[in-house]
Order: sequence, then C-alpha cells, then structure tokens
Amino acid sequence: MDVKQYKCPNCNAELKFDPDKQKFCCEFCLSDFSTEEVNNMLSQRREKADDKKKQEEKAQTEKKPQSPQDAERMRQQKEFEENTKLYSCPSCGAEIVSDMNTAASFCYYCHNPVILKGRVEGMYQPSKVIPFAFGKDKAVDIFNKWAAKKKYIPNDLISQKQIERMTGLYVPFWTADAETDTRFEAIGENEKSWTSGSYHYTQIKKYQIIRDLSVQYLGVPADGSKKIEDSLMEAIEPFDYKDLKDFDMAYLSGFFADKYDVDKTLVAPRIVDRMYSSNHSDVIGSCSYTRIKDKKFNDNVRSLNWNYLLLPVWFMTFHYKGKVWEYAINGQTGKISGELPIDDRKMRIHKLILTLIATLVVFAAGYLIGGLLL
Repeated sequence: MDVKQYKCPNCNAELKFDPDKQKFCCEFCLSDFSTEEVNNMLSQRREKADDKKKQEEKAQTEKKPQSPQDAERMRQQKEFEENTKLYSCPSCGAEIVSDMNTAASFCYYCHNPVILKGRVEGMYQPSKVIPFAFGKDKAVDIFNKWAAKKKYIPNDLISQKQIERMTGLYVPFWTADAETDTRFEAIGENEKSWTSGSYHYTQIKKYQIIRDLSVQYLGVPADGSKKIEDSLMEAIEPFDYKDLKDFDMAYLSGFFADKYDVDKTLVAPRIVDRMYSSNHSDVIGSCSYTRIKDKKFNDNVRSLNWNYLLLPVWFMTFHYKGKVWEYAINGQTGKISGELPIDDRKMRIHKLILTLIATLVVFAAGYLIGGLLL
C-alpha cells in the first residue's frame, strides 16, 4: 500500500501545513515551502510509488487458489482488504490500520503526519477545499474563553489532557446551487379595537394573501459525515467561499480528514428543506397582518448542481457521565458551537457557600442590632 508523506528536502523531517503562514513548514530547520514547491519535490517519489503499487497489484492478480480452502482464505482476505487499509509509516515503520472513511491520519506511535493516498481520488475526490486559517493554539484559546463564560463546568473539560485531544479535521460537505419557486397563499387578519361610551368594539378585516417568490441559491451546504451531528455543523456556519482553493492533497498534511459516507442523494432533502424554510420565512416576513391563517405553500426546486468540498473544523469530544459531548470550531472564522455540561457537585458546593455567607451576614446583622438595643 502506498503512503504519501511530505518531507523537508533540507533535513528530511516531516512537513506540516501552517494555517497562519499558508505554507508547509519544517519544525526542525524552519524552512517554508509553497504548495507548488512541495508538489514538484514529490513528483519523482510519486512515480516510483505508483510503479511499485502496479507491480504489487499485478502479482496479486496472478495468484490462483490451489484448493477450496485456499479459495475461502483468499475470499476472506479480499473482504478484509475492501473494508480496511494497511499502511506502513515511512518514519518509524509502524503498520497503521485505518477504516474506509479516513482520508488523512497520524502515525499512532511517532505522531508524524502521513497522507493516505488513494482515499480521496476518483468519486471521493473533492473539487475544492478551504484551508485552515489558524492553528491549534488559537483554537484552544477560543475554546477556553468560550467555556469560561459558563459556571460549574467540569474541571476535566479544560484540562491539558482533554485539550490535547482537539483535532484539526477536514469535514466533507456537499453544497448545492439551485433556483427555487414558492407560492404562498393564506388569509390575513387585521384586528382593531376601541371603546365608545359604555361599549367596546372589535373590528376584524380579512384579506386574501398571495405571494410568489423566486430565489437563486449558491453553495447551500450539508455535511456528508455520519460521525458528526448535522446540527453541530450547521451551528458553525457560514463558511466564506472566497477562500476556496482547488483541492490538493498537500493541504491535508498535519490534519485529519474524512471522505463522505453520506451520498448527495441522501443530503438533498436536507438542503432543499433549508431552501424552502428560508423562502417561507421571507414570504411570511413580507406580510404585515395581526394574524395569518390557513397558510399554504407550494414549493418547487429546479435542478441541483453539486460540489463536494472539504471544510476546516477544529473538533473535540468530551466523555462525561456516560455521554459524549461534541464541540466544533469553524477553522476559518473561529465560530464555536457545542453544549457545555454542568458539574452538579461544583454547583451544590457553590450554592452551599452562598447560603453559609448569607446566614453569617444575617447572624452578624442580628447580633449587631441586638448589641445596639442593649
């Protein structure tokens, strides 16, 4: 199996993509390289690796089972190969087993970044990518400041051990361009009340409402990963598409990435519903009535044009009281989302302290008043 890894031509150490510099940097000799320079340096290595892969595939094809037992064993091996991937780390020689949805990873032993070539090719190759705009230190700072605004959070949530688990993750997104039409029909009521003498009057006027709305949408997103809650990804939107770049595997160096495991045909209803919901809000917002009744919507979407993108997210999970809490930070804008847990014990102690202080204040006040009366 072919492993593609970026190494510094000066000292042979691993290169990592630095979101702040938007370059590939060596932590040892402090050299910087552009995407074009990195790709040029790796062209010869890639050709040699491809030749080796072809030779291995040819040798595997030529194997013939010699018996029913051999045939069953080869069938099981093929099934395993189709559902798992085995890689050898070029730095320490460790073998890495990865599931089918991993596009980029780290060696579990020496922690050097490796890019798993072949995971994002063909039908899984994204057309565009937004590179990370800032590094882990800033992401940690954003999370700590956000968590500090809420009282009674567990201490483990902001511990060094927990923060180290924050991961730069390229999340697969489908985006759709489309034109939509919405016809809105309803009854609007305007109510007016007044008093004259000893009588109170109420006047209700009814109006027939008809609205036609056509909206063109560009780049409406929906994540294509089953592993992450859809609501969490929607909460850190929007992404600014002005930073989109043509996809290059080099951007994955030093980060994790998933390829989609939810096809665009499955996310299409989510995206269309978002378009329709926006249309409905717009047409209702255009109506100035006391009440709107008998609302009816007739929606239509024209052909969807799809793009498959990788978008940057700083992602962290926290296990607490049998529940997994998920946090996401938009790796481009810094917008954060997630639900913070409450440490009940810390809250009880805090309330107990406040109660004791209040009791002491009351006691001291009573003692002082009693002394004055004497």
